[in-house]
Amino acid sequence: MCTYSAPKQVIVEDKPTGRKGGIEPDLFCIFKGSPFWIEIQRNQYSEQKMQAKINLYEEFFFSDEWKALHWQPEDRAAIFPSVILITPVRYAVSSEHIRIIQVTSIDELMEKYRSSAKQQRDGKSRVSSSSNGIKINLT
Repeated sequence: MCTYSAPKQVIVEDKPTGRKGGIEPDLFCIFKGSPFWIEIQRNQYSEQKMQAKINLYEEFFFSDEWKALHWQPEDRAAIFPSVILITPVRYAVSSEHIRIIQVTSIDELMEKYRSSAKQQRDGKSRVSSSSNGIKINLT
């Protein structure tokens, strides 16, 4: 990440719910102006286990507890972080409520959004399916 930009508000093994059994991302950070929870999966898990992990993020989303986290902007509406899954395996996980981005590396993440931003600048109307139509500031 630091190759592209120094992340801010870095929290390793973040436990925003403060309790066992909630979400436990490997990292939280604000990167290039956007908040992210990052899950690094080196081992292969079942689709069900990965979807259960996403379901925990959805539960946290609906709790509204995240709106009071210390890093939230004071001057505008609260932002629920995108969840980045860094994994060599592509999981068929989904959420109607949170943004999930699956990549094999931060380099892939940057390339994915760099090409998306370039297409938008070139006047092509294309929305990346991984962003669900919501802009992520990685350029």
